[in-house]
Amino acid sequence: MIGNVSAARRRRVCRVARSLTLVVWALLGTAARGGAQVAGPTGSVAGRVTDERRAAVAGAQITLDQGGKGAVSSADGSYLIEAVSSGAHTVRVRLIGYRSQTASVTVSAGQRATHDFTLATDPLNLEAVVVTGTETPRTKLETSNATTVLSGADLTRAAPRSATEVLRYVPGFTRVESSGGEVNENIEMRGILGIEYIMFLEDGMPVFPTMHTFFMNADNLFRVDQNIERMEVVRGAGSALFGSNTPGAIINLINHAGGPEVGGSMMAYGGTGGLARYDFNVNGPIGADWRFNAGGFYRYNRGARYPGFPGTAGGQLKASITRNFNNGYFRTSLKVIDDRNQFILDLPFLYPDSNNLKSYQNVPGFSDYGSMNTNEGNNIAVPTPDGQLLLPLDHGLKTKAYWLTATAGFNFAKGWNVENSAQIMQDQQEWNALLPFDIQDTATAVNAYLSQYWGSYRQGRVVVPAGDTIYSTTVRSPKYTLTYPNVLNATGGPTAYSNANGLVSTGGEWHISKPISAFQDQLTFKKALEGGHNVSLGLYFANYAQTNQWYFTDVLMDVQDNPHFVDLRVDSADVYYHFRNRTTGVNDSVFVPLRNFAATKNGFRRFVSNYVNGEGQTTVFSTVLGGSFKVTDRVRLDLGGRYERDDYVQTSQTTTVTPVGGDTLNSLTLFDQDVWGAPSSYRHFSRSIGDWAASVGVNYALTDQTSLYALGSRAYKMPALDEFLNASAQQQVSLFKSKRNWTGEVGVKHAARNFGVTLDGFYTLLKDIVSQGLVVDPATGASIWTIQQSPEVRSYGLELEGSGHLPNTGFSAVTNWTWLRAEFSSCPPPGGCGTGADVGTLLAGKPPIIGNLAVTYAARSGPNLTADWHFVDRRCAANGSCLNQLPTYSYLNLGAEYVIPTSGLTVRADVLNVYQSQGLEEGNPRLSLLPNGRTSSLFLARPILPRALQVSVGYKF
Repeated sequence: MIGNVSAARRRRVCRVARSLTLVVWALLGTAARGGAQVAGPTGSVAGRVTDERRAAVAGAQITLDQGGKGAVSSADGSYLIEAVSSGAHTVRVRLIGYRSQTASVTVSAGQRATHDFTLATDPLNLEAVVVTGTETPRTKLETSNATTVLSGADLTRAAPRSATEVLRYVPGFTRVESSGGEVNENIEMRGILGIEYIMFLEDGMPVFPTMHTFFMNADNLFRVDQNIERMEVVRGAGSALFGSNTPGAIINLINHAGGPEVGGSMMAYGGTGGLARYDFNVNGPIGADWRFNAGGFYRYNRGARYPGFPGTAGGQLKASITRNFNNGYFRTSLKVIDDRNQFILDLPFLYPDSNNLKSYQNVPGFSDYGSMNTNEGNNIAVPTPDGQLLLPLDHGLKTKAYWLTATAGFNFAKGWNVENSAQIMQDQQEWNALLPFDIQDTATAVNAYLSQYWGSYRQGRVVVPAGDTIYSTTVRSPKYTLTYPNVLNATGGPTAYSNANGLVSTGGEWHISKPISAFQDQLTFKKALEGGHNVSLGLYFANYAQTNQWYFTDVLMDVQDNPHFVDLRVDSADVYYHFRNRTTGVNDSVFVPLRNFAATKNGFRRFVSNYVNGEGQTTVFSTVLGGSFKVTDRVRLDLGGRYERDDYVQTSQTTTVTPVGGDTLNSLTLFDQDVWGAPSSYRHFSRSIGDWAASVGVNYALTDQTSLYALGSRAYKMPALDEFLNASAQQQVSLFKSKRNWTGEVGVKHAARNFGVTLDGFYTLLKDIVSQGLVVDPATGASIWTIQQSPEVRSYGLELEGSGHLPNTGFSAVTNWTWLRAEFSSCPPPGGCGTGADVGTLLAGKPPIIGNLAVTYAARSGPNLTADWHFVDRRCAANGSCLNQLPTYSYLNLGAEYVIPTSGLTVRADVLNVYQSQGLEEGNPRLSLLPNGRTSSLFLARPILPRALQVSVGYKF
């Protein structure tokens, strides 16, 4: 580890924490004088809240006089507000999913005023007040952007199997699935903007200053639970102003903060895969001016695809306390996550009919619930130059983190508002997984090992005439023995390989230790002007640090549910290196004889094949100036600009090959030639990058129920710090710059009594793309890191969102669909867009149509039934050709819920992926035709999660 930066980082965080504490006490001491209560004659206000069918509505917030005293409707819809001063009052009732209502009541001393509310549904939540992606809180109908609001009830009904799968309810997301497990999913907006372009916020603060780092996406840093009151999603052009690096979308998880009465929920889950989970949330007042919220969950799950050991365990705890003042509030909150999640990777398939690439099936010996994880890889150690390296495979994707946040907001005279949020966080992040690289029959695998994997290693040690070049490697007459080193016979020796399908998989077991930390501060000044105008100035500062320690091992396994490690001994083989004699022009060759050669040890092809040790930090400063201007009673103009500067510092250790176990450097044996850090040898890089974003939007209210909007933006995405980690030269560092995004969109929003609909069209262009990542070299089978300039891409299409209900029937539906085309927009030399691709060629993996339809039946009391169907159209398997495609797939979830009247008790059951769809997502599906034809009918791909049953019992109070 590189220790100096970490020590300095810890000292800086301590200073920040001390300063933050002083600010907290100063705010409390200054503002606490404003909370005195006025005594006098009082009465009460009571009533009942129902829907249009006279069914009780629980959980509605009823407040007096612009947010004063209040109550929450109980399970039978009743509410009671006590100690209300005598006189006239305005009562307002709100609940996401229903249109808000107000009424006037007069309270007499010692008397109870009554008023009942009948709420109309709000299709698509178009009248819900939105605080994300807008200068001032405004209804969704009034915003000049594409916005979706999901209530806590929507999140429960979705029964998401990952932190992001609920986004299937939002149009524009062209990749939403949970094939990899609960976290670290690869979501995508409008075909070309991946997770690094999408910002996740909690209560308006980013969960981390950058949304994607190597081996960790932002969805590792939050969990969906009962604490969440609602989710607001702003997608497209306007999002770039309201968050750093967010040209794709902003997703804001808004937690309960504490209502006027103590209330909450508890829910216990059970299900297939050994699922056991408990959620709770409780919030309410502490005295007249204080509010609290506390909640969290703990969950154990053996795994939808059982890895051979407990796959998922851990939970989350959140707590906040709020002090309300006459002109504002102060809130401090804490979030703690200690959770580990199984990471599911590609699984083995085959094509029984090579002429029908839509008809694929599991390889023999592998089931719908199978996993290429195994307990043989869990908590084992391999030798390194520094001792033993433990591989904690059962840690999976491990997050052990806390966030401490302080927020204060105050309204001042003459329309001024100031709000500041400061946050510190630390996380001991890990990434542990067993990765299959390829599946082959045993003879092919042995030949590939000798000619490519081991052959390329040995090639540099083969002596050929000076100036001559080796052009190919072949193997003759190999004889070999395969054994199971961890499956022993009666005498304690390894048993012979006996897998009936005759297949093996080359792969890797990787352990990534990735501690991260950050400090963020977000300061906003807002001014309300006469005539309905608003202006704002925002300042954002962040400093985040990351340590990266990567340990890659290479392994050999058989192919079955929970596979065994395999050892390979080459009894005899001759490896030929072919070259052309530069003098005579005659082809010639030299050969290396192998006799009784141990190719692996305990299933490891190489104990450490890749090693990374680096540490760095990034400082971010940005400022945003915006305004919302009421041009006429029906026209509102929104505009703004943002400037950001990022300063990067990165140090990484160089590597060298160091043999272990007493072996010598460059010996015939490869498995003990560790790639490790070179002592006192480091690479140091620094870079400063600045860029800007601007957005102009207009909302035109045709009627009170219909509005049109148009929006255009120029946005950016700064590099993440990790992108400097593996650079080896300043020329590579100079390639890194901000990616630019241009977007335009127009849309219509309509809210009728029984239905709501939004429709928008978009065009987005992404430029200045530098791509990098780990790939498997097809020539050698080794893992290599690549950094390269990529072509510009664009997408355009339509997004539809609709919701409605049939009056007095209990039937309702919500749907969203996205139609798009994602393609190359330029193919500059020398590399162009790759083999077979040109301007206008479709991009790989982008469905032209993706949609979701959920239909619900809710009785007046008691049962509630839901059918939720998701559709993903075919996708090109490669950028260069769409002749071969990932097939169209869909899946269906069914849910049934019974609410026991007036009790607060709910029983729910969900069957997920009812008809056991095997929709393929990422992987190496080998669907594209190579110049010499398809390589094999065997392939690796990652299907969506299999069928599961989930049952829960909940109680609301």
